[in-house]
Amino acid sequence: MQRDFLWSGAREGKKDHLIRWDVVSKPKELGGLGFGKTSLRNIALLGKWLWRFPKERCGLWHKVIASIYETHPNGWDANMVVRWSHRCPWKAIAQVFQVFSPFVCLVVGNGERIRFWEDLWWGNQTLCSQFADLYRVIFVKNLTVSNVLGNSFPLSWNFNFRRNLTDSEIDLLQRLISSLSSVFFSPSLADSRAWSLSSSGLFSMKSFFLALSKVSNPILFLPAKFLWSSKAPSKVKAALAWLVVHRKVNTNDKLQLKRPYKSLCPQWCILCKGNGELIDHLFLHCPVTIGGTSCSI
Repeated sequence: MQRDFLWSGAREGKKDHLIRWDVVSKPKELGGLGFGKTSLRNIALLGKWLWRFPKERCGLWHKVIASIYETHPNGWDANMVVRWSHRCPWKAIAQVFQVFSPFVCLVVGNGERIRFWEDLWWGNQTLCSQFADLYRVIFVKNLTVSNVLGNSFPLSWNFNFRRNLTDSEIDLLQRLISSLSSVFFSPSLADSRAWSLSSSGLFSMKSFFLALSKVSNPILFLPAKFLWSSKAPSKVKAALAWLVVHRKVNTNDKLQLKRPYKSLCPQWCILCKGNGELIDHLFLHCPVTIGGTSCSI
């Protein structure tokens, strides 16, 4: 639908799609118009519901979802394992969790809700991953930060191991204690979640969409900086100049190739009655158009 509207507008009839949609949807600096993929925009919209779920615990919709699917072991989200075979709204939302969760970070307040070992709240990995050998000998799993450390200084260090530690495990424990020496608690504040893609810590669909759209090893489109920074009206830049730099304007030479059954005289320019109607001629050499294009762009 977007593609048809771009090339044909609101009028009836079908026009040529001059540039592939995967190019059109790219960011401007990569040669596109910045439309983005509709599928990624949909994922970003669904991510909003994952963000709202732990924040609206008193909402009726939260209670309904929690009663049907139960809660995730992390205590924040709904259960993401949806085994129903038929289509349902939450099933589509749950499928977004894997790409949503890496951008969520936990902020320690009183430490009563964040799990010490299993949640990502300190460093770039969970503590159960960073200190796997220690986690194996923990007697009780799923303890909160306040269960292990308390929520004030001095810290209590209630690790509760199942057995005496080996020398290598003692070294790991010393590293863990040293790394946690700068933990800061706010006993008057509840634990919370923050959106790592925003300086305010609040979720935005735009930041999520841009993160999903990020291309690895992008190849920059060199004319983009000149094209989009020019003083020409936006419609001129998007409707004409962008097509010119991609060499996709429907000049007579291109139309003759697309419609060989028509006699279009591609070797003759209808404006200056001179050389053929080629892109280079029309926008660089034609005496009729060269003045207008240089003034506008």
